[in-house]
Amino acid sequence: MNIPELHLPTLDQDFIKDPYSTFEEYRSKTPIFWDEINNLLFVTRHKDVRNIQTSKMFGTTHSHIENFEGDVESSNVPLTYVGYKRSEKYESYDYFWKSEQFSLLNLEGTMHKELRGLVAKAFLPRSVQKLVPFMEKKSKELLSNTNGSNFDLLKDYAQPYSISIIGELLGVPASDHAKFLDWSHKIVKMYDFKVDDVDAMNAENAAKDFFDYAQDLLNRRRIDPQDDMITRLSQVSENDVRLTDHQIICTIILLLNAGHEATVNTLGNGFYGLLSNEKTYEEVSEESSTMTDVVEELIRWDSPLQFFQRYVLEDTEIENFKIPKGSKVAILLGSANRDPAVFENPSELNFNRENKDHSSWGGGIHFCIGAHLARLELEVSFEHLLKKNLLLKTEPERTGAFGIRGYENLLVTT
Repeated sequence: MNIPELHLPTLDQDFIKDPYSTFEEYRSKTPIFWDEINNLLFVTRHKDVRNIQTSKMFGTTHSHIENFEGDVESSNVPLTYVGYKRSEKYESYDYFWKSEQFSLLNLEGTMHKELRGLVAKAFLPRSVQKLVPFMEKKSKELLSNTNGSNFDLLKDYAQPYSISIIGELLGVPASDHAKFLDWSHKIVKMYDFKVDDVDAMNAENAAKDFFDYAQDLLNRRRIDPQDDMITRLSQVSENDVRLTDHQIICTIILLLNAGHEATVNTLGNGFYGLLSNEKTYEEVSEESSTMTDVVEELIRWDSPLQFFQRYVLEDTEIENFKIPKGSKVAILLGSANRDPAVFENPSELNFNRENKDHSSWGGGIHFCIGAHLARLELEVSFEHLLKKNLLLKTEPERTGAFGIRGYENLLVTT
């Protein structure tokens, strides 16, 4: 059976503003389609997206499988080798590549298992729980500065709030948080479909600055350990295996870029959803059991990450459509999260949904390692923001990016 051909207009600003009507149309037509312009297979339905996220038949790279073909014991390939190769996208950008090379998002096989296990030992829920008083204090402090005024919820609240928490977790001085913010904004532009030369070079320069900064901070923590995650990453071990400096630096960069950008955009997308649906603190409290329910519903309703790519590791099928080994597919998280086969009236906010199995946290071995931190950050924020009874001042503009979905600003008034 031939895979249908459709096009996802990822550069069209009307689509960026509202991709969900297009998702609805395409999802009703087919579980998978070929997009010649974007050169990708797109997967539209919840059950298939979740299967790809959790199945070992799909991975972030297929080279780790190919490298183990044949007699492994007689080869020179160490058992922890993954074979994650530099793609054409990174060919001219050495530091961006270095910052991605040992990202948990990009690894598979034994290397991923070993690295994630070590990082998880340094990122225990109890160490994250200790940050809650800091979150409460920082949120209230930022909101107190906005009393009686108009402000940009993203630039004046969400960004400094999120970056300060990541900084506190890692052990980065508050005086350097602005650098983190600048580097993160520049680097994440490399993750969308189309990246122009200016943005790519800005990302490369930011990755170099971040890499050098992280190396210097790591060197200092080895000499003078502190109660922070960089110190814990430098100390954790399992069966005498420790993280290398390169692995630690890639983890630091991942925690900032994935954690900060996703949190900020969830706050922006989610709070706009609350305002546009005229949800007050009292109504939300009546409709939800906990603030966790609110967070899960808002991240389902307008996901900060709209797609993720995976390779097919063995010949397979998606609802009778044959997908050969080595194919690259893009799973549409926003489409999966609005699938009516799973979520009743999916375009509506419902904080009492029994089914919370959205796709925004990932799944399987690539389930978001920072989900426990993000949930706490968001719960504190939405609790405080709702109590402010804020009003939308002007209709916000989207950033223009499809993959990382967010607003340029979100102007509100007290």
